[in-house]
Amino acid sequence: MKPFKSAALAALVLALAGSASGQTVIRIVGSNGDRVATQTAISHILASGWTFQGVSGNTSSSGSLSTATGANFGAWNGTWNGNPVIIKVSYSGALAGVAAVAGNTDQRFVVSNGTGTGTVPNPLTATNLNVDYEIGKADFGFSTNFQSTSPFNGVFENVTYNPVVEEIVGVSPLGFYASPGFPSTGANITTQLAQLLYTSGSVSLAQFTGDFSADQNKIVYAIGRNTDAGQRFGAYTEIGLGTTTGVTVWQPSVTGTTTTSGITYGGTVNSHALWPVETVSGIFSGLGNGGFSSGALVAQNLTVTLGSDAYKGKYFDEDTQTNQFLYPNATAGYYIGYVTPGDATDRILGGNGVVPLANRGVALKYNGVDLTSSNVQNGRYTAWLYNRILKPQSGLTGTKLNFANALRDQIKNVDAPSGGGLFNDSTFKVQRFTDGGLVVPK
Repeated sequence: MKPFKSAALAALVLALAGSASGQTVIRIVGSNGDRVATQTAISHILASGWTFQGVSGNTSSSGSLSTATGANFGAWNGTWNGNPVIIKVSYSGALAGVAAVAGNTDQRFVVSNGTGTGTVPNPLTATNLNVDYEIGKADFGFSTNFQSTSPFNGVFENVTYNPVVEEIVGVSPLGFYASPGFPSTGANITTQLAQLLYTSGSVSLAQFTGDFSADQNKIVYAIGRNTDAGQRFGAYTEIGLGTTTGVTVWQPSVTGTTTTSGITYGGTVNSHALWPVETVSGIFSGLGNGGFSSGALVAQNLTVTLGSDAYKGKYFDEDTQTNQFLYPNATAGYYIGYVTPGDATDRILGGNGVVPLANRGVALKYNGVDLTSSNVQNGRYTAWLYNRILKPQSGLTGTKLNFANALRDQIKNVDAPSGGGLFNDSTFKVQRFTDGGLVVPK
């Protein structure tokens, strides 16, 4: 049997199994930026007694919600509005959410029904169908990008993507952060500096501080997200690069990390290289143009220390067959990346006390403005994205439609601030009509 037919048959068998058990199986594909608020909202609208199993472990309504809010993949098992439900979640990226709903394409989910113990494999990297992952269609999704920002709008790679219903449920600020040791006094990145950094891949720290005598030989390197990420397109449209301009980011090789309470931090970068060529969700990225698959991984790599080979930019020269250095006189180095406060607060800035002071990164101002709720709400700070629920224009009915609407309202009215988000209500005085577009009064 051909692999495609086998996968389709497996999805049918799984769907029938869920129906036979009397439980409605709901599948959601969304962005990392929607994860915390969505997971929190699910926990609130399910009846007491729910359980969850995901890539970060298992928990229940009497356990730690952080296990669920920190998991990009997993399954809930519980009761909603008197209906027994299994909710499969895949927070694989904003554009993945758009593609899944607009194209009704096959997606990978965990096999767990939400009642197991321990961790489950990441379905995106697992290899054993129906053992480590299953294939299914998303019922609805979440995205921090407008569908118009994505290529999944019309025909792309021979797949027809239909218009989806987009309903705003909140706002996600986006911040720029630097790794430990970056000067915290006056730490700031401008639109022009961000453009320079992400197109060239590295710049002198002196361009941030203005102190060329002390900082000219200290090098700042760019890291970022892959082409599935709403945060990627939010950041690059915000700084004027748009969605198609190539960027230059690095892939660190890190040793000596520590993991505490589910947060991995620290370690030394012994070397790094331009991000390898990759294709994600059908989008090709050339050398240096890819990036990490989650904001948590970006945050983790903003707690590292760069070793001398890394900050000097060591590489192997094919012509001379010798090791060379981009910056042979460099004396230090740092990374800059972009994440939401939900990933930055604890993982980079040590908000919950897990990450030691020596491993904490630095929050940067953007164009001289601090990332605060009030600055985002009044339009002074412009690096932010809308959180939105995505529904197909037809086909979502019954319990699944009612659950989607209940989840939408729970986030919009109660849980949007989870993970550093904001309500899109009367306190939010500004609006925009495209990712990275002009911020104007409502």
